[in-house]
Amino acid sequence: MISMLIDSSLEKKRLEKKHEQMKRRCANTRRKKRSMERRKNVIRENFISGKIGEEKILKILKKKYENVIDNNIKNKFSTFDFTDNTMKIDFECKHREPYTHDQFNNGYDLGLMYGRNKFDYSVERLKEGYRQIVFWICKDGIFYYELTDPEKQKRQYTFGKNSNKNSGQPPKDVVYVKLDYLTKLQ
Repeated sequence: MISMLIDSSLEKKRLEKKHEQMKRRCANTRRKKRSMERRKNVIRENFISGKIGEEKILKILKKKYENVIDNNIKNKFSTFDFTDNTMKIDFECKHREPYTHDQFNNGYDLGLMYGRNKFDYSVERLKEGYRQIVFWICKDGIFYYELTDPEKQKRQYTFGKNSNKNSGQPPKDVVYVKLDYLTKLQ
């Protein structure tokens, strides 16, 4: 009889421990799901705000370049957002409106960034005679940088890694254009 009681109390403790483990696993799963939802929302919000920024730049570009086309119509993940094949110019738009252009400098001469893949694409397009211009829409204005000769301009930018930490993306190769070489659009 005593051995049955010991066995049942041990079984009860084992079941209670298992139950606690299951509760922890469920709580972890719920936390992970909430975290994934937050990341998805951040990515969605970034996509929408980027589209708004692109529309803003497109209006400005169409005043000066009548043949500018939106590359995102064919492919929403195109390397550069806009192209004018008549004038041979590619344009990229980065939406940073919640921030000032120098907000992340923190005493370093990093500047504003864009993807290294876009830089590499630009180097190839320069060989074809296309001008390469990147715009950043910031809280304190619209800034741009024109890459004309990567070798001659190599002191104007640096390479690094960065990511959108809010969306949980892994670090990617980026190019930082130093603040002194940005031009404010008037």
